[in-house]
Amino acid sequence: MPEIRIIYDPAELLAAATLFRQAMFGLPGGVTPVEAWAERYVVPGRVYTASFDGQLAGTSNSFPGELTLPGGQRVPHAAVTHVGVLPHFSRRGVLRALFSQQLADLYQQEVAVATLRASQGTIYGRFGYGIATAIQDLRVDKRELSSLPAAEGDIRLLPHADAWEAQQTVVTRYPQRHAGTLTRWPQWWALQQHRLAHSSLNHYVALALKDGEPQGFVRYHARPDDNWLYSTERTLVVDDLHAADPQIAAQLFGYLLQLDIARYIELPHRPVDDALPLLLANPRAVQQVRRIDESWLRIINVERTLNARALGDGEALTLAIDDPLIEANRGVWRLSSNGIQRSAGQADISLGIDALAMLLLGEYTAHQLVAARRIQPHHSQSTARLTRLLPCHEHPWSGIFF
Repeated sequence: MPEIRIIYDPAELLAAATLFRQAMFGLPGGVTPVEAWAERYVVPGRVYTASFDGQLAGTSNSFPGELTLPGGQRVPHAAVTHVGVLPHFSRRGVLRALFSQQLADLYQQEVAVATLRASQGTIYGRFGYGIATAIQDLRVDKRELSSLPAAEGDIRLLPHADAWEAQQTVVTRYPQRHAGTLTRWPQWWALQQHRLAHSSLNHYVALALKDGEPQGFVRYHARPDDNWLYSTERTLVVDDLHAADPQIAAQLFGYLLQLDIARYIELPHRPVDDALPLLLANPRAVQQVRRIDESWLRIINVERTLNARALGDGEALTLAIDDPLIEANRGVWRLSSNGIQRSAGQADISLGIDALAMLLLGEYTAHQLVAARRIQPHHSQSTARLTRLLPCHEHPWSGIFF
């Protein structure tokens, strides 16, 4: 078995970051900073390494924050990232050892859930992660619009380098209410600044003001095109859009549509129930280019997480939960409108911790997971009862990558 350590030394932290880049060998240059990595871009005590006889084999990292559950309550969250195993150490239990220690420590630290962005869809389910949110990439063809929404509100355009403080203020002051939303940690902002500072593209930020105060922003850039001046395919790409309310979001969307030089507007990583396309008179002007998984969620503490989630009315039922890595989550639990607690009764439903993660935020329904053989009801009404106890009235969405 590999030796698992938490590292603090700046040289070791940089070595772990280098290992991650080697494992993810297709990443573009400049994604991982080299200078001041330990000081600006990691949180002390959260970077793990796995070694064999002193040889670095793998690494995993995380950042602290909060995640919003259905009902609006936030719980402690770990954003797991920079996970990598060198190819010549694969299939030797490196990732299992890393995750076992990381999850055990997070449980002791009273963290409720963790999420990650998966580079491969076959790895993380075995460690209790399940798909908990999805995103869609949208493309607006302005030539399909006979008219554009009228420009509204007070919009101010800034170079991205002059707008970071305003963006952070907007996100902090007006948090998103979607289930699945994450708080954005300081190192996340620092890494965005690093990437844009080393980008060859021009990025811009439009602020939506109300009474002179920013209440929303959109950050965007032009898709590279060697023939930009004469191109008929000029495309604007949205990097980030955050608004205090739907009216401010509509103002920012309207601003983008008024940029006449661009034919296309690409909006990647939008919620799958996004209302912005419905502002357009012609729905066929908007194409869904892609829909894909976003957050893979790991429930670290079943009791803390389910007791913080909004629960519906309905008859209580018992869940037999299997967790391959956290023993405290295993066993039979009684779920009711009042919360979840240990039970000595017979299970109405059996499921893995990964399936419970898929239900938690509302991305999937109990009926879907029964049909997919991911949960096993033991009574005819168990599935309907579970659906009533775990309501969700919108698709969950995180909206950020890390």
